[in-house]
Amino acid sequence: MDANRTGKACLYMVATPLGNLDDITGRAVEILRRVPVIACEDTRHSRRLFQRYGIDARLISYHEHNEQQAAARIVTLVETGTEVALVCDAGTPGISDPGYRVVRLALERGIQVVPVPGPSAVTTALCISGLPTDSFYFSGFLPARDSGVRRKLAELAKLRATLVFYCPARRIEKVLGLAAEILGNRQAALCRELTKVHEEMLRGRLQSIEKELKERPAVKGEIVLLVAGYEGNEDKPGEEKAGAVEEFLDRLDQAETVGARRLTTLVSEKLGLPRNRVYPLVCGWLNRKSAG
Repeated sequence: MDANRTGKACLYMVATPLGNLDDITGRAVEILRRVPVIACEDTRHSRRLFQRYGIDARLISYHEHNEQQAAARIVTLVETGTEVALVCDAGTPGISDPGYRVVRLALERGIQVVPVPGPSAVTTALCISGLPTDSFYFSGFLPARDSGVRRKLAELAKLRATLVFYCPARRIEKVLGLAAEILGNRQAALCRELTKVHEEMLRGRLQSIEKELKERPAVKGEIVLLVAGYEGNEDKPGEEKAGAVEEFLDRLDQAETVGARRLTTLVSEKLGLPRNRVYPLVCGWLNRKSAG
């Protein structure tokens, strides 16, 4: 039984398998068989699942490049009495996948949005990671550029929650190196191809996982990276050292034009502090300067 309480047409947000097609709920199958229209991130990808379960609804496409226009089309369908289910390629729609704009517009128009829960790569990876699960921070996909990754990791460096990221396989070695540099060589877990034939979990410190991947000819598949949160006992500069870093930067001519990486090297060499401990302080100083 679904949660449609209004009796009017509604929008269903339906979670679908990450890889193993058996990982779908009976309720999800029932709703997908019943609704006349299903909005798919990639209709070609979803057809394999639909053929498996005898789902023959009309398929329409929505993805990151047409989400605004697709949202209007989907909401109009529901407003005129046509129930629509929305699915993404894998997992729960709207979680680092297109779908947010559709939901927001539906709610603005007074349309009921009904969740049909199921698989999610975030919780699937967390439950087998061996890292604390009582508190976690999901950051989604990391930025494409190294500079963006550095800034994001620096922002999260003192969070005590387990950090969870999505990362393309082609970038994972670089990301592991940056994470070890900025966060320290923390405990981590790397989940690759969850629920699929080549499912793999690597556990250990960031540098050891990076080393193992570098020894492979290639790394492929969908990856979730989890990193232990800040424990408060890592070798980070205290208030006195932080003050010394700021004082050094304040005295340095044109420091704001040098860039975070170069400044980190200068501070590390001058004050004898580890680069991965200095970098967040440098980024914080630069952010304050730009804001002031």
